[in-house]
Amino acid sequence: MNKKPTTSNIIQRLFFIGMKFRTWFILALIISIILAIVSVYRPILTQQIVDIDILKLKDNSVLMKDIYFLIGLVVAETILNFFLVFLSNYIAQNVIRDIRERLYHKLIYFKTSFFDKTAIGNLVTRAVGDVETIATVYTDGFLMVFGDILKVVFVLVAMFQVNTELSYISLTILPIMLVITRFFQKKLRKAFGDERAWTSTQNSFVQERLSGMSLIQVFNRQEAEFKKFDDINVNLKAALLKTVFYFSLFFPVVELISSVFIGLILFVAGYNALTARDISPGQVIAFISYINMLIRPLRQIADRFNNIQRGLVGAERVLGIMDEENSMPNLGTIKKEHIEGKIEFRDVRFSYDEKQEVLKGVDFKVNPGETVAIVGATGAGKSTIIQLITRFYDINSGKILLDDIDIRDYELYDLRSKVGVVLQDVFLFHGRIYENLTLGDTIPLEKIKKVAQDIEVDEFIERLPGGYDFVVSERGSSISLGQRQLLSFLRAYLSDPKILILDEATSSIDPESEKLIQKATEKITQNRTSIIIAHRLSTIEKADKILVMDSGKVVEEGKHEELLAKNGYYANLYKAQLHKEIF
Repeated sequence: MNKKPTTSNIIQRLFFIGMKFRTWFILALIISIILAIVSVYRPILTQQIVDIDILKLKDNSVLMKDIYFLIGLVVAETILNFFLVFLSNYIAQNVIRDIRERLYHKLIYFKTSFFDKTAIGNLVTRAVGDVETIATVYTDGFLMVFGDILKVVFVLVAMFQVNTELSYISLTILPIMLVITRFFQKKLRKAFGDERAWTSTQNSFVQERLSGMSLIQVFNRQEAEFKKFDDINVNLKAALLKTVFYFSLFFPVVELISSVFIGLILFVAGYNALTARDISPGQVIAFISYINMLIRPLRQIADRFNNIQRGLVGAERVLGIMDEENSMPNLGTIKKEHIEGKIEFRDVRFSYDEKQEVLKGVDFKVNPGETVAIVGATGAGKSTIIQLITRFYDINSGKILLDDIDIRDYELYDLRSKVGVVLQDVFLFHGRIYENLTLGDTIPLEKIKKVAQDIEVDEFIERLPGGYDFVVSERGSSISLGQRQLLSFLRAYLSDPKILILDEATSSIDPESEKLIQKATEKITQNRTSIIIAHRLSTIEKADKILVMDSGKVVEEGKHEELLAKNGYYANLYKAQLHKEIF
């Protein structure tokens, strides 16, 4: 993680993000200024009405005019308040949408290694919950605080016009409110940070457990997992109650101080009016209004600052992700419309955690159009080779060449568009089969059906309710593993890749599906470079070349018959698997 941004830096960045909607910002600022003027002028008009000597009036037209004007100011103030609140929320929601899009765009280009070490529930919390909290910085933040400060300034100016002595007394409340607000601001920032952290932990926990619910139930871990959830929930409750405690304490303290000052000012004003008689009744009423108008914005500013803390904590967590530099370097410039499909590994070394090497000097070559199978025990490094060819990870040393050019010299996304991958763990999104096959591309249904018929998977799709419009549940759990694999084959075939990689594509499936997959494999590997990570050795006997891996190294290489004749590592693997299948 990068260094935590400071509060001032967060506020500055959020302000500049909001400036993308500067037109609405400027309009809202203008409304804030007009609202402050209207609010301050209202007590002045009230003073004039109260101080009118009715007995000296020849008619009441002047009085009625002022009353109508006062009613107009109240209506105008109400309308202006509505537009200010609406605009601040409008700006907030537009900014939230913009931040959410930026964050998601950043996440989808992150390296695979970032997701290996970051809980998905944590990221979901930041992309959804934390982003939403940022709205308070705009709804209670820039515009509203600016308006409140403007009101305080205008009210103080007006108060000094009414009575200097009382105005100086009123000024003493400002530093007291500032100290109190600052104290609670620090406490609430820490409390909000704990709350967001425990919320993130809870979301991550629930997301993982719901995804693995079948595992929890089959091992009877319900009570144990519930106990873990309960512990997290207790900590989250404690964090939330801490924020409630500070809020509950803050408001009575502010209310108490406000009441004391109002009482003090009213006492001085009343005593002054009775003794010195230098304050008219209208001035006393105007000053009382100004006192309330001074206290209310101060109280609102304090309240807003505390609410803003929640948004700033959320912004800190979101901006922390946005500041991460975890995207795969894409410095390559080479783009080819057609590639031959020649792949070469030269002394490739790689480790996931920079501690233990997974590949230890791997060398091999795959010629254009050749089908190469990679076999070996679990942990030998077979699947890692796929991750490196597609550049989900970059190697530590050595070279990986495609058509005699370092793959890092290719433009990353153009490189990946040339490679089709069928994984053992097939992921299907919740949606129609058609959408899962096209992944958003515009491909005519007729073409999909023709391609499906070519690899003999059209029949099983048509048997599903709705055919290609059949809605697959999350992760494809509504269809069998074999059917998911067939859809994955069809999806890869539709992209017409020059290089095809099949990772354990026939493991853990029923014999009928395996036959269909074998036929599909023979079809889609024609006239393209193919790399097959094999679990069942009987499925790769016809491969042009077989690479045998052990402990991160290629220990044998050759055709099926050649390797059996060597009576080495591959022969032992084959015999052991054949013996297992028989018995």
